[in-house]
Amino acid sequence: MFRTAIAITRLLMLGHNAGAATLSQTIHFPGASADVLYELYATSKGHRTVTGLPASYRTADGAESDRAQAGGTLDAFCFQPDMCALKARVLDVSSADGVHSITMAWWNFGWVSAIDPADMTIEGRGAPDSTLVLTFRDTLRGAQIELVHVNVPDFKVRIPNPDETEEVGPLSSIVNTHWNTLYWDGFRRNLAP
Repeated sequence: MFRTAIAITRLLMLGHNAGAATLSQTIHFPGASADVLYELYATSKGHRTVTGLPASYRTADGAESDRAQAGGTLDAFCFQPDMCALKARVLDVSSADGVHSITMAWWNFGWVSAIDPADMTIEGRGAPDSTLVLTFRDTLRGAQIELVHVNVPDFKVRIPNPDETEEVGPLSSIVNTHWNTLYWDGFRRNLAP
């Protein structure tokens, strides 16, 4: 956990890119354990269960893996084979009694969805990767997930939805909302009695 604290401190001390936001959330799950929450996020099967969409962790050499490991990757929200909306590099994974963390370099298709092409500063990637730190911690009444997500682009995007509607607004606001709708609601569904 010490490594995670150092990573978060460095991120916050460095600040973030102009036109980028830092997201911070703490989500409580009464009656749950940090171990169960971590397994739901940090395993391929759990990730698929929470989001309802294909996801897979891979090792540093690209082989499929059942769980996150430092140096590996996560491909998630795969609507077609080899077309995944989320691409993440796993930078660090650590566990201790009742506390787990995962640190990732995180990118999704929203990074290339800017309405104004001038906002996209990196050819083919739109904007630099953001950095995500998730900490899963036991509490007196269950467990919580602490999210710190740094360098989330703040430019205006237009993102199509499967129901043919669109989301239009700052990408950081959409990502902040999607953590709830795509992840935390999925955790709650899977933890319900």
